[in-house]
Amino acid sequence: MRPLLGGGLPPPHVRAWYSYAFAAEVFSACALAIFLPITLEHMARDVGVGGPDWTVPCNDLEEDGGERVCRARILGVWVDTASFSMYVKSIAVATQAICIISVAPLADSPYWRKRLLVTFAYIGSISSLLFLPFATPPAFAALLTIIGNVAYAVSIVCANAFLPGLAREDPDVAAALKASQGDGDDGVIPETAYARASVDEEARSLLPETLVPAVRAISAQDLADAPALEGSATTHHATLLSLTMSRLSSTGVALGFLSGVSVLTLLVIPVTVMHGTTASLRLAIGLSGAWWAVFTVPSWLGLPSGPKEPVQGRAGEWLSTAWKRVGGMIKPREIRALPNLFTFLLAWIFLSDGFHTTTYTAILYASSTLGMSPSKIILIGILVQLAAVFSSILAPRVQKRLGYSNQRLLLHIVLFAEAIPLYACLGLILPFGGLRTEGEMYVAATYFGLLYGPFNSYSRAVYAELIPPGHESTFFSLFSLTDKSASFIGPAVVGVIADMTGNIRLGFVFLLVMLALPVPVLLRVRVRRGREDATAWAAARTVSAAAPLLQAVQ
Repeated sequence: MRPLLGGGLPPPHVRAWYSYAFAAEVFSACALAIFLPITLEHMARDVGVGGPDWTVPCNDLEEDGGERVCRARILGVWVDTASFSMYVKSIAVATQAICIISVAPLADSPYWRKRLLVTFAYIGSISSLLFLPFATPPAFAALLTIIGNVAYAVSIVCANAFLPGLAREDPDVAAALKASQGDGDDGVIPETAYARASVDEEARSLLPETLVPAVRAISAQDLADAPALEGSATTHHATLLSLTMSRLSSTGVALGFLSGVSVLTLLVIPVTVMHGTTASLRLAIGLSGAWWAVFTVPSWLGLPSGPKEPVQGRAGEWLSTAWKRVGGMIKPREIRALPNLFTFLLAWIFLSDGFHTTTYTAILYASSTLGMSPSKIILIGILVQLAAVFSSILAPRVQKRLGYSNQRLLLHIVLFAEAIPLYACLGLILPFGGLRTEGEMYVAATYFGLLYGPFNSYSRAVYAELIPPGHESTFFSLFSLTDKSASFIGPAVVGVIADMTGNIRLGFVFLLVMLALPVPVLLRVRVRRGREDATAWAAARTVSAAAPLLQAVQ
């Protein structure tokens, strides 16, 4: 096995790419997941009113021990304070989906890709820093939140667009490409068994030893075991390229987790010292943005670029091209050729939205209904992430012991996840339990984290089994797009429910249904038949026919 460059460190371009994961995931784990939702809710509550005649300030209601139902007038519209945060989240996700699709043609270019990444990174970090200097009105805070969400999502898409190029720079991938182009199938194909060791080695050079199994758990090692066109040097190169991209991606995810949890833990200090005030939350958001800005500098300096390229056509033309490309990926012809893959994607849209909305709803429920302090909600976030890493490491061992397939284990994870909204709904009919205490929230957070880690890993693993060999980058781009763009329905519906009833707990009824709907869809997926369809699909495409589709989403 080849040694890693620089005495155990990855090559410079890869280090620069890792630096961006280290920078941006702090904003995701701290600001997007924890501080922005409760800050928006706090800001709305600060200007909100409640009571029988809707004239008592919300903060006075809390001090008097009254009901926590509170409404605020924002942009001329009365909304529940918890719903306000939900609506902002929904608008942000829908907007980022539009932006992600629209910038795709520019992200194809090495020159514009890097500049887009840096530009959106600093737009997002500045939007966070603007929370620092003064108390912003809720409407302006909502605008900054939407800008931050969109900037983060677009920058991550640009960052992921570097993966194929970085993987092609790998010496083993370059050698496999040379073998497929030069010697053809008569050449000796090296073994791919080193891929897992390569994942471990690279992770150990950057991360604590305890996180190495987690990196392996979230990598696409299953792709190495998937059926391939044996004896083909071309297929070997495609599989090796995919595994190398997975190694880079999973190590980046682990680095992002490490930075996110570390900074989140440190931010407990100022939030606690300042007694969880809105000012302390604004400080936490600003510091997250500052971290994002500072650690983007190595990526700015170190990521590869290319010669300056003019934008092809007018703005309307490349926007039209971007949307046509997405439409080309979901043509009826492709759906008929890969029915199991697209059936899984349909289930994934509901599953992804359901899990993300559960997280967001639980945080706002803890803040608005249980009145948990921000420092306690930070602890909930830390518990979820630590439990997710632990379960990601443990899940493959449990799977091996039970003899479950990836699909069967994923199905059980979804069924177990139903317990959280179901238990919360019990609070509507029982006088005890049903997420009424802080202790229950801590237990629920740990339980959810234990499911959330394997949910992400095994969703990806099942999908990987259904992907045509040699087209992993294309179809994983579609997987990421549905993940990032479909999660606006859940927050909007929960927001409407809380707005109409004044009780965010009723949102868990919707989440119970939302997590149940994809179960029969998931049961319709036939993985073995899907593999056969994927192999036939790949074999039927020539290299020239596959190139335009690959270019559309890389």
